[in-house]
Amino acid sequence: MHHATAGSFLGISGVVWFWVLTLVSVGWVVLSLSRRFQVLRAGRPEYRFDRIGERIKHLMVYAFGQKKMFDDRFAGLYHLLIFYGFLVVSIRTVTMVIEGLFAGWELPLLHTPIGHAYLFSKDVFELLVLVGLAFAIWRRGVQRKDRIVQSFGAWLVIGFIAILMITDLTSEGARIAAGDLDGSYLPISSLVGGLFAGMSQGALQFVYSFSWWLHLITLFAFANELPYSKHFHVYTSLFNVFFANLDAPGKLPSMDLENIDEDSTFGVATVTDFTWKQMLDMYTCTECGRCREYCPTTITEKPLQPVIYMKSIRDQLYKEQPEILSDPGEKEHGSQTEMVPAVVDPEVIWACTTCRWCERACPLDITYVDKLVEMRRNLVLEKAEFPEEAQPAFRGYEVNGNPWQLPAEERGNWVDDLGVPLVSEAGGDFEYLFFVGSPGSYDDHGKKVSQAFVKILKEAGVKIAILGPEELSSGDAARRLGNEYLFQMLAQQNIETMNGYGVKKIVTNCPHVFNTLANEYPEFGGEYEVVHGTQLVADLVRSGRVKLSGTVEADVAYHDPCYLGRTNGEYDAPRFLLKAIPGVRVREAELHRETSMCCGAGGGRMWLEEDLGERINQTRFKQLEASGTRDTAVACPYCFSMLSDAQNELGHEQANTWDVMELVAKSVAG
Repeated sequence: MHHATAGSFLGISGVVWFWVLTLVSVGWVVLSLSRRFQVLRAGRPEYRFDRIGERIKHLMVYAFGQKKMFDDRFAGLYHLLIFYGFLVVSIRTVTMVIEGLFAGWELPLLHTPIGHAYLFSKDVFELLVLVGLAFAIWRRGVQRKDRIVQSFGAWLVIGFIAILMITDLTSEGARIAAGDLDGSYLPISSLVGGLFAGMSQGALQFVYSFSWWLHLITLFAFANELPYSKHFHVYTSLFNVFFANLDAPGKLPSMDLENIDEDSTFGVATVTDFTWKQMLDMYTCTECGRCREYCPTTITEKPLQPVIYMKSIRDQLYKEQPEILSDPGEKEHGSQTEMVPAVVDPEVIWACTTCRWCERACPLDITYVDKLVEMRRNLVLEKAEFPEEAQPAFRGYEVNGNPWQLPAEERGNWVDDLGVPLVSEAGGDFEYLFFVGSPGSYDDHGKKVSQAFVKILKEAGVKIAILGPEELSSGDAARRLGNEYLFQMLAQQNIETMNGYGVKKIVTNCPHVFNTLANEYPEFGGEYEVVHGTQLVADLVRSGRVKLSGTVEADVAYHDPCYLGRTNGEYDAPRFLLKAIPGVRVREAELHRETSMCCGAGGGRMWLEEDLGERINQTRFKQLEASGTRDTAVACPYCFSMLSDAQNELGHEQANTWDVMELVAKSVAG
C-alpha cells in the first residue's frame, strides 16, 4: 500500500499539503499558548520553584498516580483509562506526524521486543480509551450527576478523542487486511482488519488513507481547540500539580503591610491582581464539579458554587486578554474591570466558610479559598465594604483583642481555684502554654471546656500556664474576613508576648487557634510546637498518665471540625479518646473524616448572618442525626456553638452536644 501522503491534490503533492497543515496547526497552537502564558506574566509574582524533590513526588502521586480521582471510583477508573491511554497513543500520533513529514521514517526499535510490546500496549490502550469514553458518555449523558457542568465543549472533546482512537485502529486494520502490516502484535487492529476482509486493494487503500488523514486533522483541530476551552487542562494540569501549594492547607498568603505606597493594591481588585499561579488554577479547571459536590454553601443553596465562581474569573481572564497584552501606552491597557461586583457577586465572596472541601476534592490541586480571601481583603482594606455584622467583631479585635468586645481583664476569670498560674508569674515553670482562645475564655460553655481540660492535665501532672489578660485573639476570623491589618496586629502582639516569656510549646482546644499558631504565626517570627488538646490528651491516655475509668453512658456522632481534620489532618485523636471512654458509643455520619461537612462557622462566618437558603448548621445537624443518634461530640468551640444552636432551632431540646474534653473529664472524675 502507498503511504497516505502519496499522490497529489489540485496538482500539489500530498507531502506538501501535510507540511502546510502541520506548520499552520503547530504555529497556531504555539501562538495561542504563548499568548495564554504571556497573560500569566501579567499576574503578581509568586515563588513556586522551591522543594523540587517534594514537587516531583507530588506530581507522581497526584497527577500520574491519579490519587484524588479515585475519590469517585467510577469516574477515577474511566479517567485513568483515558489518561494513560492518551499518553501511550500520543507516541503513535507523533510517529504518524513524522512519517507524514519524512517519507520512509519509522519508530526506532519498532521491530524489536520493545517495539512489539509498545505496539501491543498501544492497541490495547486504544480499546481501553474507548471503554473509558463509553463510561464518560454514560456518566454525562445518562446518569447526569448534578455536580457535572454540562457543555458542548465536553462532548466535542469526547468526540475528538474517540475519532483519534478509532481512526488509528481502522488505518492499522486496513493495512493488516491488505497484507501490508504484520498484525501479530496488534490484536485489536487485527480484529478491525477482519471486518475489512474481502475488500479490494483500492478500497483498503481508501480506508487507510482516509483514516490516516482524519486522524491527523482531528489531532490538529483538537490541539488548537484546547487553549480556548475548559480542556486547556490537557496542557496545564501537570504544571499546576507540580506548582501546587505544599504548605499547610490552612495557611493563607500574607500581605506585606510594611512596604506600601500609593500605587499598592490591597488584595485583588482586578483579574491581574491574582498571582500567576492563581491564574494557572483558572486555566486548569475542568469544570468537573467535584468541588461543589459537598460544598456547604452549594448544598444549602447559597450563591457560592466553587466551580461557577472559578469559571467566571477564568472567563474574565480570557475576555481581558487583548487589553492585558496590549501596549502599555494604549488607553485600554491592562485589566479594567473590578472583580467585585462586576464578575463575582459580593454574596459569593462572603458566603465561603473556608472549610476547604473544594480544595480537598479537586484532583488538580486548584485552590479556591485564597482567591476569595484576596477579594475580601480588597473590599475590606480599600473600600471598607463588608457585611455590617462584621463591624462589631472588627471593633472588638481592635479595642479589646477579642470579637466579643469583652475586657481583656476577664480572660482568666474562668480559672477560679484551679491553680493555673499566669505565665508572668510562673517563672518558666511550665511545660505548655495553654492558649485558651476567645471562646474558651469568654463563652459560658467554652469556659467549662477549659476547666475540664485543666483538670485532665492536672490528673496527668502536666504543668501549664496561661497568658490571661495578655492573651489576644489569634486573629483567625479577622484574617479570613479579609482584615489582614487586624490579623497582623494581633499576631505580632501575641508573638512578642510569647517570645518574651520564652514560650516553646503551646496547647489549645480551638482548631482555628491551632491552625493559626502552627501554620501562620511562623511567618511572623512565632516558631512554636503547637498541639491540639485532643492530641495531647490522647498521648497521655496511651502512656497511662491519664486513666479513663469512669463509665459515661453516651451515644454520640462525632463531627470533624474543618480546621482540625481537613485542614490539619487530625481525625484519629478525638475518636481514640471517645472510644477509650467506657460506655461511649461512637457513630459516624455519612460525611465524616475527610468528607465531613462544615458546621458553618469558619471563615469568620461565626460573626455574620445567614439569611439565604437552608442554614448550614441545621443541615449538618441533620446529617449527624441520620447516623442514629441525636447526641453529638465535637472538638471545636465554634462547632459546639453552631451544632448546639441547630439542635435548639430544630426543636431537639433533648439532644446533647458535647465537647470531647467534657466526656473525657467525666471519665477521669469517675
